[in-house]
Amino acid sequence: MAVKVLSTWLSRKPGKRPEIEEMAGKALEGGGLSQKDRALFWNILIGTIRWLRLLRWHLDRYLKRFSKLPVEVQAILLTGAYQIVFLSRIPYFSAVNEAVEISRSLGCAWACRLVNASLRNLARGDKILLQDMDKLLERCSKGFENCVSNLTSHPHWMVKRWTMRFGRRQCLSICLSNNEPPDVVIRVNTLRLTRSRMKALLSEHGMEAEETVFSPYGLRLKGFQGRIEELPGFELGYFQVQDEASQLAAILLGPKSGDRVLDVCAGVGGKSTAIAQLMNDEGIVTACDTNRRRLLLLEENAKRLGLSSISAFGLPYPRKQVEEMGPYDKILIDAPCSGLGVIRRHPDIKWNRLPQDIEKLSSIQSRLLDEWSSLLRPGGLLVYCVCTMEAEETTFQVERFLKSRKDFCLMDAPSVLGDLPGKFAKGGSILICPGACNMDGFFMALFRKAG
Repeated sequence: MAVKVLSTWLSRKPGKRPEIEEMAGKALEGGGLSQKDRALFWNILIGTIRWLRLLRWHLDRYLKRFSKLPVEVQAILLTGAYQIVFLSRIPYFSAVNEAVEISRSLGCAWACRLVNASLRNLARGDKILLQDMDKLLERCSKGFENCVSNLTSHPHWMVKRWTMRFGRRQCLSICLSNNEPPDVVIRVNTLRLTRSRMKALLSEHGMEAEETVFSPYGLRLKGFQGRIEELPGFELGYFQVQDEASQLAAILLGPKSGDRVLDVCAGVGGKSTAIAQLMNDEGIVTACDTNRRRLLLLEENAKRLGLSSISAFGLPYPRKQVEEMGPYDKILIDAPCSGLGVIRRHPDIKWNRLPQDIEKLSSIQSRLLDEWSSLLRPGGLLVYCVCTMEAEETTFQVERFLKSRKDFCLMDAPSVLGDLPGKFAKGGSILICPGACNMDGFFMALFRKAG
């Protein structure tokens, strides 16, 4: 199953590949796999994509013209290599034999000898896997960008961009963080129970949870790898999955009971439901998105959490109705972005993004800020946030918006949140690099409208 999904994904061009989670979900729908096999399928598929470039680099040492092979054979070799390099519980000969059998079953019997020889050579060879910062800096002292690209499995253009902006050590830190599978983080629905009670409930079910440092509503589930729906309290609406950095965006907006709040790019409702929670579900939360499927999930989440203050609107058609519900006291614009701050959660982003995407997305972000900020009442607050660190999508957007809208001023976001370390302050805004304090990469800015 992993080989088939990976083959389909690899056959598409970068920038046009569907989200791997969506493809994996469809494959599992009729798979009839046990929970253990589902976990292994997911591990092999996501792990192979996470380490795609390193695996290619390893295979290129034993195999010429990899890129000329049929995509099915490439997928067989890559998944086999991932098991050999990373999965210690699977004996290498089992991984090799399985790869050979898959070659035969997929009609690629001619490749059996090639697959067998290449993977056995890899298993016997030096499987370089460096995770120590200083050792990597030393090894990559010459040809830094290419070396880091190979050993941390990142596109060369990303490494070059981050090296120029952050320096070698910080760039390497980002790359290493992107390869660390993250903990699941939940936001406790304090309208139904306290964070301490939720933590105790998880402990009663044998799960280790620790409180998030900066969000007073978050719990980090250490080592949890099961299905979210199976966590205690899910059906009762005790929590919503949401990274700590994302939770901070709603806290920064500061919604209060009775407010009229607009969430422009609501998605599945992580921030919309957080806003409603902070308002004690008293007021109006207008949640908009162009993706109707995500809005259906938003409505399901709101119902499960017991929130009645949220109304979902699928853009662009009800735009006039959304405008007539204003002006709004608070507006959140969680804009579409490159997503380079959440690669650790979605490793396929590394291979789906292209440099030109950042320029296209920055234009969309500018338009969203200009269009929707007009619906804010005088004296109201607006939060702009993106899950990326790229200047074109973060600080440049803030500078451009302030130049074009003299009736807005930038608030000191770090001081509003109070407890954030000074290293997150970026010219009055907040910039969190991936992995910092175990959070996703995230940027947020707080504006006030004059009046």
